[in-house]
Amino acid sequence: MNKSITNKLFQAVLAAGTLIVAVSTAAHAAQIPQVHVKYADLNVSSPAGAAVLYQRIRVAATQVCGTPDQRDLSRLVQAKTCTDKAIANAVTAVGNATLTDLYQTKTHNVVAVRFAAN
Repeated sequence: MNKSITNKLFQAVLAAGTLIVAVSTAAHAAQIPQVHVKYADLNVSSPAGAAVLYQRIRVAATQVCGTPDQRDLSRLVQAKTCTDKAIANAVTAVGNATLTDLYQTKTHNVVAVRFAAN
């Protein structure tokens, strides 16, 4: 086979493979389950409001990540990791100092939060 034809064929296959990976990645990202947690009814800057929102976030994370059978240790670890990450991401997304302080007190984890300017 001609070297030029082989090179063009290789480039076409490589491009097709790249497209398949990109589509697969986009489809996978679209399949990530999400739950929207509403908190417009809360004063999240108050300790009581932050506590209610934190509880709503925990419940939503459990819904998304699931609660596996206690005997399935590998699935338990996966669910806990998922739940912990979902909670941290939600707290970060809210960007409220009171909620962040509550999260850090309860989990002893630190999250990077960018607070909105007043």
